[in-house]
Amino acid sequence: MDGVGSPLLWLLSVPVAVLLQRGAVRGLRAAWLAHEPVSGDHTDSVVYHRSLWTPGEPQVLVAAGLLLASGLAAAAGLQLEGWPLWPAGLLWLAAVAWDLWTWERVAASVKFVSWRRGWRHSARRVAVSDLSEVNVVERRPRASRIPVWARPSTCYLALVMRDGKAVKLPRTGALFGGEAEIERLANFVRMQMDVVADNRRRAAADKRSAARRARLEPVPVHPSNRIDPLALNRGGPG
Repeated sequence: MDGVGSPLLWLLSVPVAVLLQRGAVRGLRAAWLAHEPVSGDHTDSVVYHRSLWTPGEPQVLVAAGLLLASGLAAAAGLQLEGWPLWPAGLLWLAAVAWDLWTWERVAASVKFVSWRRGWRHSARRVAVSDLSEVNVVERRPRASRIPVWARPSTCYLALVMRDGKAVKLPRTGALFGGEAEIERLANFVRMQMDVVADNRRRAAADKRSAARRARLEPVPVHPSNRIDPLALNRGGPG
């Protein structure tokens, strides 16, 4: 047992690497979003990100593998003679960099729903006024020996446009608050859609009222078409 070191340190090495990586990524994400919101010139009112706990995502598996290797390398460097610590640091930095490079996030403002995949990918967005429906979709892996109720699920936001087109936004894991984040963003978008619908109803009502007033107002007569009653009396029988 002395040759491999403490089993507890081996067990804790990976969770510690994950916790440190999540803290660093969250801080860097917050700083980046403060500098460059996903919504562009508009304020990001609600945001959700693809989490490290999203099953079935190859990019997430790469980050998880780097963190696993980093934790084990750190445990080896701390307990085994001749094992340096710098490989663990490089692997950990690679996990942070990869997570940020493949970062997928969705943001909602009062006017737009925007999403971005990676820092070098241009953001896409749709106007809230162009939406007819917002749905939160949950999916579980099909091919698995794990019971359905125990399989980790993924969630994403599905937007239905007024012209009938559907748009699927980036997925995230339902674990550790992922589903709650998507529900919060969906509810915010629905509230903005209600505001747009109220404005449209109000504008339509104002238009109908203006049309009714126009029908009730007398039609102006040009002076040349007016009839002079005195002229009619003078032109009568003498």
